This record gives sequence, C-alpha cells and structure tokens, in this order.
Amino acid sequence: MKCVRADRLAAELNRDLSPFEARQLERHLESCADCRNEMERLLTSLDDFDPALEEVQPDDGFTQAILDRLDPYVPGEQPQAAETPDSAPQRIDWKKRSVDILKKVTIVVAGLAVAISLGTFVSPTFADYVKSIFSSSKDVDQGIKEAVKQGFVKQLDLNVTDQGVTLRIKEVLADTLRIAVMCEAVDQNGNKVDFDMLKPGEQKNRLQDFVLKDKNGTPLFKPEEGGWTIKKEGDYMMIRQELTELTAKGRALPDELTAEVHWAKLDGKEGSWKLTVPIDMAEAKQATKTVAVNQHYTSPQGLKIDFKKVDFAPSATLLSLETQLTSEARERQMQIMKQNGLTEEMNPGAGGFQSFQLKQAIREYKIAYELVDEQGKVVAAQDDGMLRDRDLSIDKNTIVNGITGTGTDEAMQLWHTFVPMSGDRKLTFRLHSVYTNELADFSAKLKPAQLQQKPVQAEDQGNRLTFSNFVMKKDPAETKIGNQSVSGTGGVIELQAELAKDVVALDIWQVKDETGKEYDAMLQKTSTHNPDGTVSQQGVLVIPQLEKEPRELTVTYKAVQKQHRDVKWEVPIVANP
Repeated sequence: MKCVRADRLAAELNRDLSPFEARQLERHLESCADCRNEMERLLTSLDDFDPALEEVQPDDGFTQAILDRLDPYVPGEQPQAAETPDSAPQRIDWKKRSVDILKKVTIVVAGLAVAISLGTFVSPTFADYVKSIFSSSKDVDQGIKEAVKQGFVKQLDLNVTDQGVTLRIKEVLADTLRIAVMCEAVDQNGNKVDFDMLKPGEQKNRLQDFVLKDKNGTPLFKPEEGGWTIKKEGDYMMIRQELTELTAKGRALPDELTAEVHWAKLDGKEGSWKLTVPIDMAEAKQATKTVAVNQHYTSPQGLKIDFKKVDFAPSATLLSLETQLTSEARERQMQIMKQNGLTEEMNPGAGGFQSFQLKQAIREYKIAYELVDEQGKVVAAQDDGMLRDRDLSIDKNTIVNGITGTGTDEAMQLWHTFVPMSGDRKLTFRLHSVYTNELADFSAKLKPAQLQQKPVQAEDQGNRLTFSNFVMKKDPAETKIGNQSVSGTGGVIELQAELAKDVVALDIWQVKDETGKEYDAMLQKTSTHNPDGTVSQQGVLVIPQLEKEPRELTVTYKAVQKQHRDVKWEVPIVANP
C-alpha cells in the first residue's frame, strides 16, 4: 500500500473514510512508522480543540457497557502475531496516548479505526457494528456479524408508502456468498408492523418478489435457480439470497447489483411496496480469496472425493467438493437392490414408502471431515452423516448458508460453509470418516402390558437392545417419558441400545400389532460415544398412529448406518503465491 498522506489521516479522524478504507489504514499504520508519527501529530493537535466538546462526556463504564452487549466472535484459533524484530520501529501505545491528551481521545486498537464522537474516539466500523440491526439479532449467524464488523453492511434509508403503511429498507449485506436486506414497516401512526408471516386464519404480510439484477437489468438467477428466503428478526424482516452455488461454480459476480424488493401485503393490507436497493459488490469481491486445491481420493468403500477449492469470503468460508461412486461400488449397490426386490425408480412403488426409504439408504454415502491448523487443532468440521444426531456429530463452526449440494446419491457436488477464516492461514483438510447404510433383518416381539415388569432384550449382529416400558400417550401436550420429551399422541416404548462396532444408527423403524396392522415409528434418542469407540443410545420409540394399547407388538428396524474410519487423506490448503 502507498503511504497515506496527511489529508487521508485527517479524513479518518473526521470519519470521511469508508469502512474498507479504514481497515486498509489500520493495517498500514501497523507497519509504517512515518504515518504513525503523522497520526501522532494530528492527535496532538487535538489538545487545543474547542472546550465545548467536553460538555458531554461518557462515563467510565460507557465503552465496557457496549462491549458487554456484543456477541464474541470465536471462529477457532487465530494466527499468532509474529515477533517484532529489535530493529523494528517502536509502536505507539495508542491507549496510553489517549490518556496523555487529557482523555479527550480514546483509541481503540486491534482492528478499530479512529473517529471523534462526543469526546470519545470510536471506529466507524465499530460504531456501525454497535448500531447494526444484523448484529443486534440473536439468530443471525456469526459470519454475518463478522461481515458487519468488517464493514460489509451498508446502512440505508429507502422507503415507500402505500395504504398508510411505510416500508423501509434499513441495511444491506453485500458478500460473495450471500446478499441480505433488512426491512421494517410502520403504520401511519409510526407503530411498527408485526412481521409475523402467518396469523391464525390469515397471512398478514406477503413478499411478492426479491430479484437481484446486474446494472443492465439482467436477473442474476434464472427462475428455476435458487430463490430467496425470509426470516423475522425482532421487529424486522431479513430477506436473503444465497450466492453459494454461483461462487462454488466460479460464476463471475458483477461489481454492481440491484435488489428489487416487492411486498404485496403488509399489516393485512393489499398493496404494492416496491423499492430498488443498490448493492456494491466490489469490496466484497476484492476481499474474497479463492484457493484452488484439485486433489482426489478414493475411499476403501468405493467413494471418490474430489476436493475442488476453498473460497474465503467476508461472511463465510466455502469448501467445494464432489463425491462419486466407483463403478465397482455402484455395481454392488445394484446387486443388493436386486436381491431385495428393490428398483431404481424414485417413486415408492408397490413396496410403499418403506421400500423407497430402503432404496435411498442403500444409495446414500456421506462424509465427515475436519480443518486443522498448524498445531493440529480442529478449527472447523463438517459431518454430513450425523445431520440427524447432533450428539455424535463432529460439526464445528459451520454456517447454514442455503443448499449444501446438488446431484444424486452416487454423484454429488457439496458446498459446505464455515465461519470466516483468513485466506492466508495455513490449514489442512483431514477426512474423518465415510458413512454407508446396510440392510438389516431385526425383529422383536413385545407384550406392552408386561414391559415395565419384564423388559425384553434382543440382539442383532452385535447390536444389543432393551425394551423396558410402554406408555399409551393420549394427551398431545409435551410429556417427559424416559429421558425424552415427547409431543403428540400414540404409543411410546422406552429403549436402550448398545450398538455394534462402527454402527452409529438404527434406521427405518416399523411396528406391527397382533392384527397385522403396520405402523411407522421414529426413534427419539440421546447418543453417547463410549471409551471403546462404540455408541450407546437411550430414548423412546414413538408410534404416532397407534390409537390404543395392543396386546402384542413386533418391532423391526430395516437399516443400520455405519461409520468407516479406515480413511487416510489429508490435503494442505495452500494459498496461491
């Protein structure tokens, strides 16, 4: 970076720099003694500023009170600062310097720029973060909050009125992985409109359309491509359009976009509220770093994994991979399906929904992996195989950002997003496991009336199960049964399972009563990893359609999920020179 002139430093003090420029200045001051000295001179000149600025001074707890309200941002271990050589220029102690100029200036270091307000220096980036609607929301993910702190959210004041209701666009997030717009609406008395999308018997508010266009008016997405989502955030409504697929596929994003927002109903009133939101993508594109990987691996189970690239964006880190079965693995699938009377047709067919589930289970391959730093510490992890069992999942610092992939079970493009990480950081991709499903032929006969006094134990290929109690639940209110909270009505059987080596789940449960009537069942459970690597599960088997206590039940599960740890693949993520 070329040295910052004195007028640029003065502009920073007067809050004339954009958040992006402010960040550039902060980094430059860390390494340039001349500019630090110039900043020191400008700060010293403030000793003679108008005493009127001292009339309103925040108390000692003001800054801390603000900081206490901010959510911490912890995306994993950050790179350690390099040791400063003895010959390096001595850095100014900015906080101490603020005391030297009679507490008229407060300098916030470590990423905060300098600006004057009520006698206290606060960074524009920091100030925007404090008052940002995105940051004040409890549900907004940490990646968006980090993008706010880094200056990628622009505050707006766009509004349109119809039917006595005014729609306002308050903020827009511009990122290469997602665009988000924060809206509010007020009635003619200035009262905020409740943005609950659904009320009993009516839809109070309806977003008609949200379209991203380039400067020529061409929509960024085709009608059949991914659409927008909406979510209530306090008194506001956040509209999001994910750009994950575009970035993953390497499609170039324009520097300038517009978002056309059209609400057709607000506060129960039909009307037309249209606004056009300008979006500057240039800074986000400049801040996004893409690292090509292009490494390949084939697991012992016959799953080919192609690690394409990593995109380090302001609000998230995106990994792009592809998985595909070998021809041998695909042939094994075909043989198993043929032997069990299953076809490749996607409709349920004669076997009903259970047949469809079995076909999907056989075809399904999932992966889990970790990102580790130079010290071997896991800073992020993705676990597609344990999406339904958070107790066993190795997920860490993941962000839900639209769809996670596309394709078929034997050939998938995967897009996984994590909290923002530096593109210059040295990371290693480490494959953790591959998940497959195998068909099972388990059944156990139970007499519900006797279970409490006489539990039933059963074993299947190393899986040991104990059924210990039956409850006929008639009240739909949530009730604690065993170690689970169960809602709705139906039969409930308490269950303890000790799973065989490598087995992590028992799937596709069904029960049949003494008349031959079949019921689908679902397992609610708490899972635990044992010291020997096996898994224990304790929970309840819920049978929602059961209306009365049967004399006898035959319980079955049709598939087991296995976790294969015999995979050895590590890939360094090396930034381009």
